[in-house]
Amino acid sequence: MKNIITCSVFIFFISLVFCDEDEKYIFISKKFNEDNIDKEKTYKTYRNLSFTIPSIGYIQYTSSFNEKMKYVGKKGGVHVIESTLTDLETSNTVANIEIMEPYWKAMDGAPCHLYIDRHGTVDHIEPVDKKEHEYLQEAFDAAFNGMFEKNYLYPFYLYRGMKGDSTEGIKEGESWTAGVDSSKFYFTMDSPPSFSWSKDTYKLIKVKDKKSGKIATVKNSATLILDVNIRINILGEERVITGRAEGTVNGKFKWDVGAGEIIYARIRSNLQGDFKMDDETFFTQLTRDEIHKLLK
Repeated sequence: MKNIITCSVFIFFISLVFCDEDEKYIFISKKFNEDNIDKEKTYKTYRNLSFTIPSIGYIQYTSSFNEKMKYVGKKGGVHVIESTLTDLETSNTVANIEIMEPYWKAMDGAPCHLYIDRHGTVDHIEPVDKKEHEYLQEAFDAAFNGMFEKNYLYPFYLYRGMKGDSTEGIKEGESWTAGVDSSKFYFTMDSPPSFSWSKDTYKLIKVKDKKSGKIATVKNSATLILDVNIRINILGEERVITGRAEGTVNGKFKWDVGAGEIIYARIRSNLQGDFKMDDETFFTQLTRDEIHKLLK
């Protein structure tokens, strides 16, 4: 009798292991439903960009802020998120000389609406108080359109009809690919738009049971091509850097399976290329590091 019980327990344990291995997960945000309207969440973001210009020296742009977000429903057939940046801090230096970004602090506490297209990315941005904050339009565009395109509905680009469809999903250890074509972004607050092209590979590394529920770890690697436009201020004189950069991006994400949202992300890029500033041409490397963390 003891042997039969032991064997039964062993078979039950093995069946649980294989069931977990075969479980499939959906990576589509649950933010956009009526139950979540006006429910606010706060994220902490840190960004760092650095590169060197031979004739000038080391250049670094560092910023951090809290982002309060809430879903406000649909308008004109598209999802709308209200976002407010607070606790904005920045430290920008060119050859150890501090650069000021006047509009950065002005955004602190000024809400804006992000209009999300059907693919999950930002279609356009509008200040909530258009009369008072219309002058911040370009600052909002730059703040919410960074180098790493953010997808609010399909964060890992698993659109319905692909592996992320509700009838399929992703198992632990599975990989998938995605691409971003001609995505517009801004290196700095007052820079002209730059554009990126990427080919990404994602992999569901593991899913662990935590006190808060199941947490999935997803990693990605990508090749990236950028058409670069950066405006910098050197001792009161504006200079524009142009060129093309190529390199790699690596990211690590924590996904709350039950809540259907990213709770942590870190993305790093290493790029290099030939650039031009005025009559000077030069080769340099650019590094970008970005961290997002759900606070509450």
